[in-house]
Amino acid sequence: MATFKKGQSFKGQRVHVSGVFDQKGPGMTGKNVAFSISNDTREPEDVITNPMLVYDKYTDKEGKEKDTYTASYSAKQWEAIEQAANKDGDAMVVEADLFPNTRGKGLIVNTNSLKTPENAFDMTKHRENTVAVRDAKKAARQEQQAQPEAALEA
Repeated sequence: MATFKKGQSFKGQRVHVSGVFDQKGPGMTGKNVAFSISNDTREPEDVITNPMLVYDKYTDKEGKEKDTYTASYSAKQWEAIEQAANKDGDAMVVEADLFPNTRGKGLIVNTNSLKTPENAFDMTKHRENTVAVRDAKKAARQEQQAQPEAALEA
């Protein structure tokens, strides 16, 4: 699940659609949607390194446990997402308030708070920003772990 810093708001978050699938089953007409925090327009200090809103598991027909990144949205909610989305870039992107998923792990998009962002989604910039901050965090952890070892050797 997207990890927000303490005090960072869930309101007005720029999120893009990473994947969308028709719901299957009797009477199901909605979509299962994988949303990700969009790091393409964020400053490095605000980049979220685990940007998917949902990280969960499900059991397939053969009984194997698999990863899922989707949350369920009704047909009406999906229609609202499609109408509000900026579709000019690499993926549909919206601005929305997020809240904890009451039917599973992660965060979901409040479809009553949708806004259309001016800027289209840029996947290349999103990946560059996400990877750069992940690498910086990893280097900082490694440096921090090396400091106690260096003190012992001195």
